[in-house]
Amino acid sequence: MTNLELQAYRRFLMLKVPEASEYIGKTDASTWHEWENGSIPVPESVANVMQELKKLRSDKINIIINSINDRVGSNTIRYFMTYAEFKKVNPDLDVIQWRLHQSIATELYFRGLEKLC
Repeated sequence: MTNLELQAYRRFLMLKVPEASEYIGKTDASTWHEWENGSIPVPESVANVMQELKKLRSDKINIIINSINDRVGSNTIRYFMTYAEFKKVNPDLDVIQWRLHQSIATELYFRGLEKLC
């Protein structure tokens, strides 16, 4: 994975550098910045996790889209403005899962498939 691809993945998944560096890279933000600016190569383990998260995101979106026609009532997806709000509803999930959820909710909203609530 190139430095530009890493940055694109991080932004696509709505991750901040401190979140990505801590939870994915298991390093500090300055090292993550070095990966993104191309000073040092992106570790294969980090590239693999980012690709797995992208696949998980795609799989979850497909599950939601496939279930939309079977729903009764309006199509809404919760958008959590803060991690604390997300954690109240999903106590077992971490910040990466929160950002993944926000990324999914945003895409579904902009596709016109879900309303945010």
